[in-house]
Amino acid sequence: MKRILSILLAYCLLITFSLASPIEVIIYSATAWYRHPEIPKLNGFLVRLGAEQNINVSVTEDPNDLKTSSLKKYDLLFLNNSTNLGESIPKEIQKDIINWFNKGGGIMAMHAGIVQNGTWPELINIAGCDYDSDSDFVEARFLIDPKAEGDPLVAGKKKEFTYTADWLCFNKTVTGLPGVEVILRLDENSYTPIRKHPNYVGKKPMGDDHPICWRRKVGQGRYLFTGLGHDVRSIDNDFAKRHLIAGIRWAANSVKKNVKK
Repeated sequence: MKRILSILLAYCLLITFSLASPIEVIIYSATAWYRHPEIPKLNGFLVRLGAEQNINVSVTEDPNDLKTSSLKKYDLLFLNNSTNLGESIPKEIQKDIINWFNKGGGIMAMHAGIVQNGTWPELINIAGCDYDSDSDFVEARFLIDPKAEGDPLVAGKKKEFTYTADWLCFNKTVTGLPGVEVILRLDENSYTPIRKHPNYVGKKPMGDDHPICWRRKVGQGRYLFTGLGHDVRSIDNDFAKRHLIAGIRWAANSVKKNVKK
């Protein structure tokens, strides 16, 4: 009898999942500064990952696809390593995106999707900071913020754990900004935060407070940044997949019910 009930419960959950409206995501991966070579592979990876989780993922590098008439079809704008957006997206479309966000849209930036180099002040203000420098592809220690323990974004990890990727430094910390919840920090004692590069001469690490994943509610909008995603090898594992899906679900927040058309 218990076996039959278990089967029926699993079947009901499957039916409920299959009937639920999928999350609609549009990835924007155009760049106006450094372009990560694996952007196309990352786009494909995210499309396939979404398909496994009832998430429809579209991909574009045409800013016209981010006008209000298009954005209203989506729950989430996903920025895949899309550097210097202020130079690739026209001002009028930037306004469309900000208005959509303010009315309940969601934005998720992966890795260099936060790298704006001052080109789009409104988006930088939403994120809370801008890019400053980066490390080599190295192992570092993640520190889970105590308030984030058990959150889906940490995918079952406890307190601290190591992870290998390319790590960004920012021009300031987001800790303490209104609406910001830091999920993960980097322990700078576990790696060299700034790699040797002519552009980085004189730059300083962030120190004891180095957020690398955070989320933020700004009015009706939701913003989430994750430092993962430099390339496919940095996200092709169970933790990263669960982390990314949790981020998408949080930032999307069924916003189509809230966004005014």
